[in-house]
Amino acid sequence: MPKTTLNPGSLTFIDAKTASPLPPAGLLPREKFNDLLHVAEPVSLLLVHAPAGYGKTTTIADRLGAMDTESAWYRLEASDNDPSRFAGYLARTLSLATDGTGSSTLNRLRQEGYSDLEAFFTDLLAELPMEAKPVYLVLDDYHLIDNPDIHQSLRFLIRHMPAYLTLVIITRTVPPLGVAQLRMKGQMTEITSRDLAFDADEAQHYLEGRLPYEVSREHIERAVRRVEGWISALQLLSASAVTSIEFSDFVDQLDEGNQHIFDYFDELVGQTLTEQQRTFLLRTSILERFNAGMVMRVMDDTDGQALLGGLLSMGLFITPVDNSALWFRYHHLFSVYLRHLLSCTTRENRRTLHQRAADAWLELDHAEEAARHAIAAEDPERITRVLTLHGRKFFTEGQFNLLQRCLDTLPQDVIAEDPTLTLLRAWVAQGQYKFDEVENWLSAAEARLRAVMSEESQRAVHGEFSAIRAQVAMNYGDSDRALVLAREAVEQEAQYLPTSRVAAASVVGEALFVRGELQEALARMQDTEHMARAHQAHQNVIWALCQQSEISVAMGLLQKAYNIQERAFLYAEENQLNHLPILEFLFRIRSQIMWEWHHLESAERCALQGIEILEAQGERWYVQSYTTLAKVAQARGRQSLCADYIAKVQKMLAAGDYHLDWVANAHATMLTYWDAVRDRDAIQRWLTIAPVGNPAEATNHFYQCNGRNRVRALMSLGQYHEALPALEELTRVADGLGLKTDLNRNHIALACLFWQIEDRQRALGHMKQALELASTTGAVGSFLCLGKVLIVMLKALINDGAMDGMELQRAERLIQLAQQQRDFSRAIRISLDEAIIQDIIDRPDVPELIRTSPLTRREWQILSLIHAGLSNDQIAEHLKVASTTVKTHIRSLYQKQNISHRSEAIELAKHLLSKIQGE
Repeated sequence: MPKTTLNPGSLTFIDAKTASPLPPAGLLPREKFNDLLHVAEPVSLLLVHAPAGYGKTTTIADRLGAMDTESAWYRLEASDNDPSRFAGYLARTLSLATDGTGSSTLNRLRQEGYSDLEAFFTDLLAELPMEAKPVYLVLDDYHLIDNPDIHQSLRFLIRHMPAYLTLVIITRTVPPLGVAQLRMKGQMTEITSRDLAFDADEAQHYLEGRLPYEVSREHIERAVRRVEGWISALQLLSASAVTSIEFSDFVDQLDEGNQHIFDYFDELVGQTLTEQQRTFLLRTSILERFNAGMVMRVMDDTDGQALLGGLLSMGLFITPVDNSALWFRYHHLFSVYLRHLLSCTTRENRRTLHQRAADAWLELDHAEEAARHAIAAEDPERITRVLTLHGRKFFTEGQFNLLQRCLDTLPQDVIAEDPTLTLLRAWVAQGQYKFDEVENWLSAAEARLRAVMSEESQRAVHGEFSAIRAQVAMNYGDSDRALVLAREAVEQEAQYLPTSRVAAASVVGEALFVRGELQEALARMQDTEHMARAHQAHQNVIWALCQQSEISVAMGLLQKAYNIQERAFLYAEENQLNHLPILEFLFRIRSQIMWEWHHLESAERCALQGIEILEAQGERWYVQSYTTLAKVAQARGRQSLCADYIAKVQKMLAAGDYHLDWVANAHATMLTYWDAVRDRDAIQRWLTIAPVGNPAEATNHFYQCNGRNRVRALMSLGQYHEALPALEELTRVADGLGLKTDLNRNHIALACLFWQIEDRQRALGHMKQALELASTTGAVGSFLCLGKVLIVMLKALINDGAMDGMELQRAERLIQLAQQQRDFSRAIRISLDEAIIQDIIDRPDVPELIRTSPLTRREWQILSLIHAGLSNDQIAEHLKVASTTVKTHIRSLYQKQNISHRSEAIELAKHLLSKIQGE
């Protein structure tokens, strides 16, 4: 033990230093820490360590207060490094928390002093009872203590203190208190920045309580990723962004830096760093992660371990990458700050730093990091070396963005002279939808290689080139040419890209799928999966499984599709592929099934995970995810949020060139939204520029969807007689090819169409067929897109006694879900069915006047249209009758119900129509 003398003398105490801090306004309770604080087997030390701004003090104070436990607080300052002052405050803190225990030791300290801290703590421990209620002794801001005598005395305290006493250390650094031994013996609980950082749910609750506007879950999750849950940054964000647009812009700009955050880091590291430490931070800022060996390579310094250890002890924003505590990384915002400082200095040669890093990563066989640094160094030689060793691996893993960045740095003639580089370049262009570029690269290589290759080698090259030409033909919609080229490529052994035959086999399956040959397409995709597994071509395995899932959806086998997706997720987990872009496709098709089954939370979660995976690829790839999020927002009745996503999707479609599959799916969501908000102008504009299609040739899901979109638009505009033959042809084709999910959706659309033209019998017939198909597909979302009219139609079916068993149960569930939905439009514009009218009249809570003076069917219709806000002339136009006829019906309606004003009619309609919805 240290021998520092504690001299006697009077001690003046500041009450605030020994009081639990008051919670800030709008504090977010964090119950997840309760279990750590209240364990059956108490620990000696609770260590709470994280950089500044993570809410360490606030969180512990709030939880101790909420758990109603005894706590003794000592809020430290640099002046508390004085042993006498430290001892005095510690004794007083315990005395306040334990009804005077420790007061005798404190009096002796004042009157006689102690020979050293060990003697002081011996008396203090002797004064404490052996048993008592649990007490937490909190030492806050312990990183300000650097006196080794105090550290050693606390080690003594931890070894000998009674079991009911838990020492809580709140600090920015790991203190020298024998933490390693306590951790190994299980005598310590640790809370780090990883635990304290807000997750997306906490951030949402926190921001919702501070922001005067709605922020989408997507924006919140993106903000959390950017700031890594750092609470101070989220606080700055909430204070700085006064609109949702500013919120989004603020988050986007974080990757480039923020002056307020830079100022914060300036104050944090300002005068505390040596020149060597500053150089360390600047040079290693280019690294996504590092260990001592990597530090020495990039620093060109043999003292990497000591430098790293010294900086870790300073409580900066350096965190372990994993539980090994051997690899570290900078907090994202701290890394941005350091790179900004690096860019402002001329003393460092950044190209040299990236070259060193590229070489080091290549030696460690970490190809992705090596490639990124070679690109940053703008070093074609190193890039070529990386591609030669690992280019095929990048391709099989679907790292197209990284491949493109590598290949963009190489001269065209270098690529044209190498079949492998040409294939990689062409596949990347294909993946970026730059189809014209694909042929340019292939043709340039063929011209160059013709002069230097044997005929046999040229045939091998031609076969592999045919595989990619087949994929481009598919993207252009030419399935016949795609099949010819793909079958040619499958027959040729691959020499340059081992997965060329796998890709060609995939095109065969895709072409058959597009032609409506579902069973054969499924078999070919299963073959593709086996081939890909044999080559360990992860991208192709997951792609083949996704295609099998989509084919199963088309066949109406949604549960089978779900199970196939589960296999793909398992494969990704077993092969640690969670970072691959192809997983976005998997999450996307999972979100579509979840939406159809009305599992909205799961659908949203999958769409958000897809966005997270593609964050580095650019926003243009979010179209499908944004489409799902718009559908989820509409299903939840969140109109402004849905409108935001629709606007984003429109902007992306206008700026980019997308496959019809994506376009048709996005257009379907846009049309559903416009119909819900009665924006017929938008629908009319869409109809003038919409993709054309022949219903008789709608042999796949996206042709079907595109055709149904046109039908939906015509129906919204009242052009039923033009819509009907197209929809009936789509239905005939879907039925003939076994496109059961589209058949299901077409019957729903036909039911709606016939209902709107008041052909009750045919409408209910198609609705019954749709419900029968749904017993296989499990469709829910497609039904709910109809809005409140679905309730009327299903109740009419039930009242007719036309259903029993599973169909009846499904109808009742759909009614319940539709009743819970909130329409965006102001009213329910429906043609009421006689059975439904009778159903309303028979209700005991309906006014007697309705029963004694019953309205005619036409009067019921007019009442619902008055409720919808239509003028007399608009009602006449809607019903295709003269205005005088409408006035006659309104006069009769008013007389029967003793109504004198339109406002009374609206209130009556609101009351009666709510009966339909079950409200």
